[in-house]
Amino acid sequence: MDGLLLDECFDIISEEEYQALLRKTGTRAIPSMCVFTIKRDSLGKPARAKSRIVVLGNKDPREWTKADCFAPVVSLPTVRLFTALAVKHRTVLKQGDCKLAFVQAVLPEKELTIVKPPPGCPVSGPNTY
Repeated sequence: MDGLLLDECFDIISEEEYQALLRKTGTRAIPSMCVFTIKRDSLGKPARAKSRIVVLGNKDPREWTKADCFAPVVSLPTVRLFTALAVKHRTVLKQGDCKLAFVQAVLPEKELTIVKPPPGCPVSGPNTY
């Protein structure tokens, strides 16, 4: 939440403001939820707790094309190629993680996106969007 607040990427609106926007534009709110993860150290012991707010895009009533929601991933033939090259050159394979992979999603510039905050959100409070 701190990152979202620093980026100033949203405004909190009341239930009344949401209902007025719904009548005017027909834009429905997309629900969100918190995802909690325990990060572990190399010995498997808990090192830190992590929380992310995610929007449930599968509940978005808008139609999206495949190009609109593309997330780059490595294909299986590419993994096989890298594995073969690593074996050939006697190197060790390592796995990486791309942090914030989906944060850079491009939303339509002139289109309103309304998100219902996760239950218990301390910043927005109940009956807000």
